[in-house]
Amino acid sequence: MSQFGVESALALQNGSTNQLGLNESSKQLRLKLNESDAELAGKAQCGDVPAFEQLILRYERSARSIAWAFLHDSHACDDAIQETFVAAYQSLAGLRETEKFGAWLMQIARRTSQKLATRVNNRPDQGPSIDEVAEVPLAISSRQRQLLELIERLPENERLVIAMRYFDGHSSQEIADVTGRPLGTVTKQLSRAYERLRSWFTQSEEQVHERK
Repeated sequence: MSQFGVESALALQNGSTNQLGLNESSKQLRLKLNESDAELAGKAQCGDVPAFEQLILRYERSARSIAWAFLHDSHACDDAIQETFVAAYQSLAGLRETEKFGAWLMQIARRTSQKLATRVNNRPDQGPSIDEVAEVPLAISSRQRQLLELIERLPENERLVIAMRYFDGHSSQEIADVTGRPLGTVTKQLSRAYERLRSWFTQSEEQVHERK
């Protein structure tokens, strides 16, 4: 997916599909792994496509979490992620604060996902299947399925941070770094989200017991 996203961006810009860093030595690739966002983004702005590909590898999971928070469908999330990285590549030259690449990219992911969510919601007979959410297997437990359904009910800001924590295992600091939100804000949003989920889950369990 990530390589296809960059190739799409290059095709849009140059009218052709390019090889992406396939001839780089393993030593060069290891060096890129240790480079900061600012260094990689700066190189990408100068035409270093493998540097941009490394940024994609670094942020693809975070972008997927944001896409899921709006779309709840694995195929729609794939579309959102591809559009996000194409848009980012095309707009990269205008990024002045390269050290804030992650937060900048997540803003693009958010706008792209919102746009696609509006488009999907306006289609007739278009309802997200819980079995497709974040590529969850059909064999998940009823408890896990219930949790996913409850997460969908969260307010947007809380749904986003809980998705990044629940699906990707990001720490509060990592979520703050990626989204550009203050750490205190992320901590409060996670706390409120957990509180809502506990309350809803308890209510749901009580209703089940009452019906028995």
